[in-house]
Amino acid sequence: MKTRRQFLQYSGSVGGGLWLSSKLQLPQSVFAQAPEGTLDPTGIPKYVMPLVKPPAMPGRSNKNKDKYKIAVRQFRQQILPPGLPDTTVWSYGSVDHPGTVLEGGTFNYPAFTIEATAYKTTQVQWRNELVDDKGKFLPHLLPVDQTLHWANPPGGINGRDSRGSDPDLYLGPVPIVTHVHGAHTTEDSDGYPEAWYLPDAKNIPAGYARTGTFFDIYNSTYGHRWDPGVVSFKYPNDQSAATLWYHDHTLGMTRVNVYAGPAGFYLIRGGPNDLDLGYTAPGVGDSPFGEYTEIPIVIQDRSFNADGSLFYPDNRAFFEGLNANQLQIPFIPDPACEG
Repeated sequence: MKTRRQFLQYSGSVGGGLWLSSKLQLPQSVFAQAPEGTLDPTGIPKYVMPLVKPPAMPGRSNKNKDKYKIAVRQFRQQILPPGLPDTTVWSYGSVDHPGTVLEGGTFNYPAFTIEATAYKTTQVQWRNELVDDKGKFLPHLLPVDQTLHWANPPGGINGRDSRGSDPDLYLGPVPIVTHVHGAHTTEDSDGYPEAWYLPDAKNIPAGYARTGTFFDIYNSTYGHRWDPGVVSFKYPNDQSAATLWYHDHTLGMTRVNVYAGPAGFYLIRGGPNDLDLGYTAPGVGDSPFGEYTEIPIVIQDRSFNADGSLFYPDNRAFFEGLNANQLQIPFIPDPACEG
């Protein structure tokens, strides 16, 4: 039997997911069993939930630039098949089109696709809105180990971006910074791990660092004047057509932040090296369950608790090489797709 490492090497793993062609031959078994108490994957009905085909993220465009206002928020969504509990997740969505897909909005897990044009700039205002309806910060959905080399907001200005010493799990405001994997950018728009920022919550504890070390360095170097909890990144898209993805990139927290949900496709089209095969992809306002001939697919593994919540271990001996017990395409266990 192939090991998980062999499987990832064979499949062409990219960060938090596997980007696959239809000709990939999957090994029969690549998962280890998660600890007792998690939802038994053998009891989850297969091929019941329809495959999600993320529509295009709505934005505003002119001849020189595409602009987006995109936030990370927390919401509940039916990830497991009907009859099983729904799941609290995080994901990206358009600030101008709030609410989940079922509510007529754009916040969905997985996130909608950013459609970019080669050699035309994309500008994104990335907002950390992990706050409740009263404006107070939301704690992480998953265990955060403070003894790693991580963002460490409780360390304050002098102790941020360092290895913490508190053995308790972190329950404070969540830092994020978004990175487009594979995109050509300047350093201040790269989503550098130490360029994180907290949400603009009303109850940030006194003494906490609200931004990472390189957030402040880039602000000083480039003269940015961003509002609390907000940044604006530019992507020149001066590269060939490509399938990229965007996700959180915070120091020492990427594993748990991406596991909680915020990730989506960033597709660059056009330019001299693109090939238009005439396939149809879901556009702005299209249903994520419609019929299309271009279907981006990302495969990730997740484990669930019996109450529908995401499972992630708080033991470093286990999470350094976590093998979750449920394969999802994308974020739906064993979805149904009729071609």
